[in-house]
Amino acid sequence: MIQIKNLNVTLGNFIMKNINLKINTGEYFVLLGPTGCGKTVLLECLVGIRKPDSGEIWIDNENITHKYPEERHIGYLPQDFTLFPNMTVQENIEFGLKAQKKDKKYIQSVINMLAESLNLSQLLSRYTQGLSGGEKQRVALARALAIEPKSIFLDEPLNAIDENTRERLSYELRSIHDKFGTTFVHVSHNLEEISDVADRVGIMNFGTLEQVDTIQEILRHPVNQYVAEFTRTKNIFPGSSISTDDGCRVLVNNTIWFHTKSKLVGNVLAIIRPEEIHFNKRHLNPSELDKNVFSGKIVKITNKGNFIRLEIDIGILLTVCTMAYIMYADTGVQKEDTVSVYIPPDAVHLIKKI
Repeated sequence: MIQIKNLNVTLGNFIMKNINLKINTGEYFVLLGPTGCGKTVLLECLVGIRKPDSGEIWIDNENITHKYPEERHIGYLPQDFTLFPNMTVQENIEFGLKAQKKDKKYIQSVINMLAESLNLSQLLSRYTQGLSGGEKQRVALARALAIEPKSIFLDEPLNAIDENTRERLSYELRSIHDKFGTTFVHVSHNLEEISDVADRVGIMNFGTLEQVDTIQEILRHPVNQYVAEFTRTKNIFPGSSISTDDGCRVLVNNTIWFHTKSKLVGNVLAIIRPEEIHFNKRHLNPSELDKNVFSGKIVKITNKGNFIRLEIDIGILLTVCTMAYIMYADTGVQKEDTVSVYIPPDAVHLIKKI
């Protein structure tokens, strides 16, 4: 287990204050946030290439706060992988083992195991300069795994590559993690990237950890407006809620009443994920679906490739997302069509308005 206790770092005007976090053994954990939020600074503290002003870092009940990187028994993959171009793939992988003065027989057994596990057997004699991005990533991971680290830290490992390659490499990262069971800590700014790999996610915002949870829980129940906006929730409405027997009724924009399972009363923000809103060309009665049924006009349709984004005016403007094949095969709606909109009460999430 990795434990961060009251960690503080000051860099000019940037302050990372009172970071507390537990990362479970064998977990794939992602630090997610925009450029400049502090995620790489936190990773550098974990790796040992930056010293915190105060606080502690523990790995497996050992305080490593003031240990040098080579004393922490960890693996580290910077953005460019930093492979040695004058060495072959095998020489790159065995570098750490030789530094530890392991015997030749042991080194070769580790090389053989990793080469087979990571599909590198045909590349061992090649130099790294001519390798593809995916091959370089696997070599870098093999080098990190060779020393049997307690944890592996990855700094934007899928940055600046095309979407198709990113999806494939994300799958490979998760497969490697699952095969070896090593704790992975992965820094990213890309929401799509991390949904394929993460067990849990920590959302960062200018030196603070805003929320730590599974990606599904963060998407459905963001703790504040920053998290909701960062995770691309378009439907964020100010309102006032009153208690009901089964939750609340919330009046948003002094226009529309939503029913919600939430129990939060008072001045709130109502947050609705666009993919949780349903629409139908057929007229629906509120009794059919139990509340939150509205009539609205489609004012905009945007084709995003594998999904369609619609803006529907129900008195307030709702953003709705649906899969492309559903849009064209099942609904057949067009701009200016009037549709029925249904919002499940448990899809309306309330947070305190600050």
